[in-house]
Formats: sequence, C-alpha cells, structure tokens
Amino acid sequence: MMKKIIWTAVLCLILATANAQQISKIKPIISIDFEAQKTSNSLASFIGRDSIVEGIKGEAKFFSGSATNDSFVRINNNEILSSLWKDQDFSIEVWVQTISANDKFQVIASNKEWNSGEIKDYTDNRYAGWSRVSGLNKGWAIICQPDGSWAWNIGNGKHDGKEERVESFRKDYRPTAPRQKINDGEWHQLLFTINREANEARIYFDGLNVAIYYMGPVKDLDAGLPVGLATDALANNPDLTLDGALDEFNIYDYTLSSEDVAQRYESFVSVAKIPRASAKHIDELNLLQWNIWHGGRRRGKEIGPQQVIDFIKETNTDIVTMQETYGSGPMIADALGYYFYLSSANISILSKYPIEKTWVEYDELWTGIATIQLSTNQKINLASIWLHYLPGWSSDAREQDATPEKLIAGEAKNRHKEIKIILEKLKPQIDQADDIPIIIGGDFNSPSHLDWVPAKKEWHNNLVVEWPVSQEMKNAGFKDSFRELHPDLDYSSATIPAEKLSWRIDYIYYKGAKLHAVKSDMHFKYKGIWPSDHPAVITTFTLEEY
Repeated sequence: MMKKIIWTAVLCLILATANAQQISKIKPIISIDFEAQKTSNSLASFIGRDSIVEGIKGEAKFFSGSATNDSFVRINNNEILSSLWKDQDFSIEVWVQTISANDKFQVIASNKEWNSGEIKDYTDNRYAGWSRVSGLNKGWAIICQPDGSWAWNIGNGKHDGKEERVESFRKDYRPTAPRQKINDGEWHQLLFTINREANEARIYFDGLNVAIYYMGPVKDLDAGLPVGLATDALANNPDLTLDGALDEFNIYDYTLSSEDVAQRYESFVSVAKIPRASAKHIDELNLLQWNIWHGGRRRGKEIGPQQVIDFIKETNTDIVTMQETYGSGPMIADALGYYFYLSSANISILSKYPIEKTWVEYDELWTGIATIQLSTNQKINLASIWLHYLPGWSSDAREQDATPEKLIAGEAKNRHKEIKIILEKLKPQIDQADDIPIIIGGDFNSPSHLDWVPAKKEWHNNLVVEWPVSQEMKNAGFKDSFRELHPDLDYSSATIPAEKLSWRIDYIYYKGAKLHAVKSDMHFKYKGIWPSDHPAVITTFTLEEY
C-alpha cells in the first residue's frame, strides 16, 4: 500500500507541473485496476465469478474457462478506441502470470475475432511457426504459444488468396520460450506500440524492446469489436479462455518510448535493470551480411536455423544484415539475445546494440534501414537490402553470345534502377556519413566491376564487365569492405576459391571518415551443413571517437 501511495504522490506532482497536452500523454485513456475490479472507463465489464490472486501491484484477477464459469473482461468499442485502432498512435500494456500450457493459442488481450481460426503450421520456405489462420482477421492480439512463450499479431482483414503473400496482410512476432517464457509463474509485462508516422510496431517483453516490425499495408486495425481480456473479442468459447492471471491493463493514446516502457517495468520490478546504451566507447564492430536461404531451413527445419545461430555466435557477430529471413528471425534473435527488426518477411536486422530508429526506403521487400545506438555518443546508420534476382546474370554471362553491353543492359531492367533509387533515398544519411557512419549490407544479386577485370577475364567467359550496381556504390562514395582488404584477386578464403570469390553478389559497403575496415572474409562452410546457398560476408570495423 505504501508503494501505491508514493507512486500516486509522484504522479500527482508530475500532473500538477505539466500542461494539458503533457497530461494527456502521461495517463492511459483506459486503465483497469484488477485489485478493485474497477476501470478508468465505464465501458469495461467483468464477466464470471471473482478469483483473486496477488498481482504485480496489490491484487490481480485470475481467469479460467468452463461451461459454468467462463471469466473474462470485455471493453466495448467506442468512437475513441475505434479511431485509435483505425489510424492513430496507441500503446497496449498488460501483465500476465500463468503456469499453464495454454496450448491452444489462447488470447491474453485482443480486439479481434481470434478463436474461430483453425490452428495451422505455417512452416514452409517462406514462413515458420504455428498460429491460427484468424491472424488474418482485422485487429490486434497478444496471445499464448504452446511452448510457454507468447506471441503478437496484427491483421487487416484482407487476403488476395495467394498463400505466399499472407505476410502482406498479417504480421506475426513469435518469440521463443528460452528467452520469452511466460508460463513460469512469474509476472511478465507484455507491451506493444503503434507509430503511424513510422508505420512501425515496437514489441516489448519485460521492459525490453525485443522487436520492431514495419507494418506495411497492415494499418487499419479496427474490427469494430470489443477488447477481450483472457479471451477474444467475441468470447464464445470457454475452452479457449486463458488459464492465468492478468494485472495492469492499459490503453494509451500515444506511442510510449522505449525509455517510458523500461522505467515503467523497473518501477514494478525493483531488482530489474533494463539494458541501455553504455557510455563506454565502442572501439570495434563485427558485422555479418548473410542471405540465409528460405529462413535457413532448406537443409533442415531445425538443424538449418541452429547452424545459422551457431555460426553467428562463433564469429562473435555484433550486427547481422539478413535476407530471406522468412520466419526464422525471432528464433535466431532470441538465441543470440539480440534486438530484432523486420521490414518484411525477407529483410531484417539483428543487433547486439539497441535500435533507435527504423524506416523503409523504396520498398520493404528491398530495404530495411535502422539507426543503431552503439553507445551514448555513437550511432551508425545501417541498411539491409536485397535487389531483384532477375535477370539471371550468371546464366546470361555463360552464354556464347554474351557481351558486356548485353549484361549491363540487363541490369538496367531491375537492379540498376533499384540501387539508384535506394541511394537517392539514402542521400541525407550518405551526406552525413562523416558524422554518423553508414553501412549497407545486402544480397545485391549483381557482381562487382572490381572482380570482372582484364587480368581475370578467363574466369568470366573472357568478359570484362563494368557492372553498374557496384559502380553506383563506388560513385556514391562507398567502399567494398572485402575487396578493399583483399585487392589481390588470387586471394582465396578458407572456404571459397579465388575464382568463385570473383562471382560475389553479397557485400558489406561502408562510408564514413571515422569507420575503418580492418578485417574481412567470406565463408561458405561450417561444421556439418552450410545452411544457405549464399556465402556469409564478415567485416570487422574499428571506430574512432565521435
């Protein structure tokens, strides 16, 4: 009770010194106090018999489902909530405690019809994990996973019938129990924010911003239904009610910052210390660029992603620019304990360091861009990119009538056009690279003019080609980190012969006076299987004080 009195006094002091606009940004618009079974808004209804447990603060409500006593909370939709879900910024917070399996993807909190959808294994070449097909329905959901972890979902209620495009109409974050377990009997804070200007969702577990998702076309989340706590918006199946306790449910009409969330978590869990950027200067940065090939699963649904994880760990990678992430990203990030950013099913960034800002230029299928906070005084801008795989330059270059002119003309159809647009969009970051260095890692699907030179033309069907994509990178002031450190074309990687290295299409480019590449190599072999059809590029940078 003393903690509650102190917290109230502090809040009152803040409110007394803030102007009206600041006040609206401090208080949630709906806050349910499960201790007294009251809410700050009369729209909420408690259904079922009381079952009280000790909460994260005071008392909490324990929910369970049965034919005779299906307990849940319903918050009726209204004009204010509808506008939030449709096109405004908002944040959702809930604390959960459970020891149950909750193995039917039970709802913790949701404003959509969730329970009606069949449970399906989405794992294929493009996706990974089980969920309900109702994730496509309009709205948002925080749910349980059978492995004891939780999950987050949004959908816009649209679908064009093409299974391979399902991620365009729903977004799913499916973390793993080793890092984000909720059925351990402890209280856990689950929270997500929606920022309409950035078109991104930030997802938090116990105060930490574990993931950032670009929302793409999934914008309107207004299903016109109530918010359900412990069940979905329709509450029509007691068997699917959460078996666990909830506390501190809040709806905010703005986007909480990462610091807001961290401080709020620490205010409830006094021993907690959420990681933040250190004041210590980062002298060295190890960066990996890797297209992991259909989520790393082509050589095995389990062994492939595990090989990706083991390789990243063994190479002491700090940041990964990844392509063909395809559902494996949350699992890989959790195994590393890294922050995760997904711009599309294809493009992602995994980082040991906090991700301050994200945005997309050109198209989320091609680019994902982030500002990484290395230390309190150090940032880098980082882009993970993928350029179109057509036309097939490799097969075209082997044709008997192949000419440099034909190959360069082929590049103009997709890749050359794409890189020019991306570089133009990134011009503000490129221009300030001496203040904040910029790194672009990607699967460019195009060779380098530095490799197809007269001295080695016998490796390339006697062709010398001024490949335009790499020329554009050079003209924009970027250095090819691998070729900068290995200008001798006879250099062989420990896992790739020199001739094959000259057919490179994966690169780590960088620009910035305070950033220096000191070591770089390419890998195409690891213990057992190599999970990808692409080599991995690793470059180590040193950073000057700035």
